Amino acid sequence: MADSRKVAVAGLGSIGLRVAAALDQGIEGLELTAVSARDAGSAAARLATFRNIPELLPLAALPDAADIVVECLPPSAFAVLGGAMLKHDGKTFVVASVGQLLIIEGFLDQARAAGLRILAPSGAVAGIDGLRAAREIGLEAVTLKTRKPPGSFGEAVASDGGMLATETIDAPVRVFSGSARQSIAAFPRNINVAATVALAGLGADATSVEIWADPGIGTNIHELTIRSKGGTLRVASENLPDAGNPKSSAITAYSIIAALRRMDGFLSVGS
Repeated sequence: MADSRKVAVAGLGSIGLRVAAALDQGIEGLELTAVSARDAGSAAARLATFRNIPELLPLAALPDAADIVVECLPPSAFAVLGGAMLKHDGKTFVVASVGQLLIIEGFLDQARAAGLRILAPSGAVAGIDGLRAAREIGLEAVTLKTRKPPGSFGEAVASDGGMLATETIDAPVRVFSGSARQSIAAFPRNINVAATVALAGLGADATSVEIWADPGIGTNIHELTIRSKGGTLRVASENLPDAGNPKSSAITAYSIIAALRRMDGFLSVGS
């Protein structure tokens, strides 16, 4: 373990706990050293079964305790950790709340100037490798259409300038149409995939997004259409909602875990 890089996980919700548990079980070249959580008592209970219990620290202290900080926070808490990361050059910042990279004005420029390395896993959307390749040959249009069960938006969702009770939705309703940047501002907890697609492709303002509340489905469906000088690529992802956080997809935590495993793997495919 002497040559292992230290990892801290910010947030012990459904996603963060899975990531922390995978690190505790063992990821080559990485060692879980610290975590942060809002409720210390609950965190202690969740960590009690770990083989090596990490130190519980405030958010702002995580960059001092690790080489790699994995963010698994509600969007509202991102700024505290992000601000702390900007004070530590040479660190790697693995981000689940990808939308905040676009919402917080100037953050990416500051991170570049600070010498941070930012890693945004693909999360719940497939086709990011193809999108990156299409950008090299020449992108022409990128469209993301997301459909989710109404309940994943909470008790109500904005629609036609008002709020619509999700329990009353009995047919598919388009609740948003616009740019990726606009979608992230309107649905910061539901559409991180739009930010991932935007950052890998045409950017936040040139990426088109539709969001639908669909009572006829039980999964989160992301349909990505990429048009470039190399042709057209269409990719559909159909993900089960996370049991602990239905606003996210169950696969999101495992996308982060897979990204961490690739960091020191001798073979990297599609990245």
